[in-house]
Amino acid sequence: MNIETKNFGLVSYNEEDVLYFDDGIPGFEGLKSFILLSVDEYTPFKWLQSLDDTDIAFVIIDPKVVVKDYKVEIDEDIAKLLEIKDINHALVYAIVVIPDEIEKMTANLKAPIIINAENNKGMQILLDNDDYMIKHPILKELKNADIDT
Repeated sequence: MNIETKNFGLVSYNEEDVLYFDDGIPGFEGLKSFILLSVDEYTPFKWLQSLDDTDIAFVIIDPKVVVKDYKVEIDEDIAKLLEIKDINHALVYAIVVIPDEIEKMTANLKAPIIINAENNKGMQILLDNDDYMIKHPILKELKNADIDT
């Protein structure tokens, strides 16, 4: 299948690559279907590209690139909703905001995106953890990170 996107032009994908967010993403509840895009030159960033509105793609990152000991406790209710049987199949991403002043780039570590890699169900959750911020500055950590490209 193909879609024409605002940021990446024509993108090909397979039906089994589609990620489903039953409740959308807060503020974008109408967007339910996404694909994950990676571009080598932009590692460690990825894009959560909406299939419902091809003008929208969220920049995301593995939060462990920013905070090495980042931990997400997925409670039983979330695990049931996403049908997670093995926690090792749960992918975790943080949404990144890249403002005009790039040095003010932040990642939302307080509300990560969780994706069950076995069935492609996803959702954004809010952590009950005061250690993580919604606007965690990341440029300094990215400069110091040991990133595999």
